[in-house]
Order: sequence, then structure tokens, then C-alpha cells
Amino acid sequence: MTGRLTTHVLDTARGCAASFMRVDFCACDEPPATVTLDTGGRATLLEGEAFTPGDYEILFHAGDYQQHYGAAAFFTIIPIRFTITDASQHYHIPLVLSPYGYSTYRGG
Repeated sequence: MTGRLTTHVLDTARGCAASFMRVDFCACDEPPATVTLDTGGRATLLEGEAFTPGDYEILFHAGDYQQHYGAAAFFTIIPIRFTITDASQHYHIPLVLSPYGYSTYRGG
């Protein structure tokens, strides 16, 4: 079984998923790739052979997303760095977002 890296963003101010937010991600020694979250605020970032142990970073473009909906954009880009130790597992990195705060954790 191969692992995968997924994300999900919830907008607590609007009470819904952060649909269509731009997210950049990469292994820390590689150039970033960009995805746009789906209508449910979700995306699979890596899976299969591309998913290997190492240090990774996800950049959530929260400022552009919040400005699109007329909200304050205090956090413009939210960087999350983490280490993958077992590439056979599912790593889920959700972000819970509000205009002046955010929270994240490792789901699975």
C-alpha cells in the first residue's frame, strides 16, 4: 500500500469549506507545485511513488481566498512544515481558518 498526502480547509467565519483556495506544496528541496482546492475544500497533494519520506511544506494562500469573499486578510500565506517518516501511511493536514486565526493538526 502506498501512502498519500491530503489537505482540507474549513472557513469558520463563513461556516463552510474553503472552496477553490490556492495551495502550494513541495518537498523542501524541490520547487513547489500548485493545486486549487475542490468545492469541498479538499485536495490530494501527493500519492504513489511521488510520496517519499522527507520534509515537506504546504503554503495555504489564505489572504487571496479571504479577500475574494470580502473578509480581512490578516494571514496572507500560512506555511505548514512537517516531516514524513513512513510513506506508506496517509497524512492528512487540515487547516481550520478564521480571519484572525488558524489551527492545524495531523489527521490520518
